[in-house]
Amino acid sequence: MMSIFQAAWVIARRDFVATVMSRAFVLFLLFPVLIIALSVGFGVMSAKSQKQENRPRVAVVAAEADYAPIAAARSRLAPAFGDFDLAELTRADPDYDVADQAKRLLAAPDKKLVGVLTGNLAHPRLIGALDEKGRIVRQVKAILDEARRQTGLEAAHAVPAPVGLDLVQVEESAGALALERSETARIGQWLLFMVTVMLAGMLLSNFIEEKSNKVIEVLASAIPIDAVFFGKLAAMLTVSLCGLAVWVTSAAVAAHFFLPGPSGLPAPALGWPLFIALCFLYFAMNYLLLGGLFLGIGSQASSVREVQSISMPVTVGQIVIFFVATIASGAFNGPLGIGAALFPFSSPMMMIARAAQTSELWPHAAALLWQALWVWVVIRLGAALFRRNVLKSGGAPTAAFGPRRRLIAGGLFRR
Repeated sequence: MMSIFQAAWVIARRDFVATVMSRAFVLFLLFPVLIIALSVGFGVMSAKSQKQENRPRVAVVAAEADYAPIAAARSRLAPAFGDFDLAELTRADPDYDVADQAKRLLAAPDKKLVGVLTGNLAHPRLIGALDEKGRIVRQVKAILDEARRQTGLEAAHAVPAPVGLDLVQVEESAGALALERSETARIGQWLLFMVTVMLAGMLLSNFIEEKSNKVIEVLASAIPIDAVFFGKLAAMLTVSLCGLAVWVTSAAVAAHFFLPGPSGLPAPALGWPLFIALCFLYFAMNYLLLGGLFLGIGSQASSVREVQSISMPVTVGQIVIFFVATIASGAFNGPLGIGAALFPFSSPMMMIARAAQTSELWPHAAALLWQALWVWVVIRLGAALFRRNVLKSGGAPTAAFGPRRRLIAGGLFRR
């Protein structure tokens, strides 16, 4: 009987070659790249269109002379609010009945107005379905206050010159650096979660075909079932790493040719080389932990329909773990952060956030060992449940099968 590591290597090599040499593997590599490229392209175009179409617009019913100071005030305030954040103003010539005109302007579907400003600077009136403490009302008040202030200064011939601000730039500050690194931490957690969800779910149905054609019985008669689990998990991790390498390379090439300059993503506390290396290590651990769990759960299913029923609660559980890790990332040394780092299924995402925000190395060594221990526990537990519930064998897996099948399996592995 071969050792568990030799047997796991045989299973891993067999599954890896069978997966990589298939035509479906090419689609597996290309499909996410095409989907992401199309999503980014349509997302950018729709975001620009949405910003243009959904900007809040307020009509100002006033003559040209009365409207000019209000428009000038908005122009002065706009840089402080940023693009598309300050309400847009449009002018409308006043009619005989201004109240009726305001109702018609608000009801016009082509204008898409949220409010109509009437009156003058001394007694303005804002009409619309608006909240008194809402953003639009406060912005209109700020514009009117600025217009009245500027008009008063002009009347007194005391208009001050624009302020010249001397800006002294420094490389970094503690507060700004902490905020920037927390952004890197959240992006790292999100990428780890999305990639793992996309790749680890395949393990739920990994045993279905082999259970249906009785191949699993032949394998279990020749080698320990633990080796089957380890081998399948290692094979799928290697396949996933191959796909991840292709996707990361494609993203790097696309960024080099299509982005005008650096992306501006804040540098993590450990530096980019070590942070990226830890990302791959934590991806491997996260994949092995969730993959081992999925493999154990999926091995209990006897049909594709059962796998589909199981996939929903599994996905919901992943989302809950991701949200907990995201909430705890801002206080990684607090009780919730430490608890999330100790819980095995949220530990990789929590440690990614820690790597982005602090330069300590020893917690990562301890976390990787802790996660590796739980990988072993999860796989052994899944294999034990598979032996008891599926193979109906509580002892050694070879005891449930005769010497003839062991001989057939031995010939299969020698080939």
